[in-house]
Amino acid sequence: MLALSAGALCLAGCGAPGGGSGGSLSIDTSNATAAPGETARIEVQASSVGVMTWQLAEIPESWQVTYEDFEPEPTAVRESYPPELVWDPVADSVTGTLAVAVPDDASSGEYTVAVEAGTDASDERVVSEAMVTVE
Repeated sequence: MLALSAGALCLAGCGAPGGGSGGSLSIDTSNATAAPGETARIEVQASSVGVMTWQLAEIPESWQVTYEDFEPEPTAVRESYPPELVWDPVADSVTGTLAVAVPDDASSGEYTVAVEAGTDASDERVVSEAMVTVE
């Protein structure tokens, strides 16, 4: 039952079966393009989210990924790698940006960032994969 094995399109727009009280947990991300030395910005939209994190599936660990302009702001950030953003109580709607700093020596290609959201009150999780293209 790994969400990562399912397609991002379904997970981005589908609520989980038998969703919890209130709205349905969902997440959607945009793709981004940047040249070496620039910053790629991935737009994130989520619903009924309590926690959010990202996985650098194909991005080298040396690349810096930071979160910017989240509305509402997380109520806490759990220090881990990568950090886990927390909303308590669960936020009905969250928007923000993940900024991927592409190093000057980055190779051209496509790199995947998996962004995961959950309610934190259950094991329910959804994932959206964003593609970072380095030109």
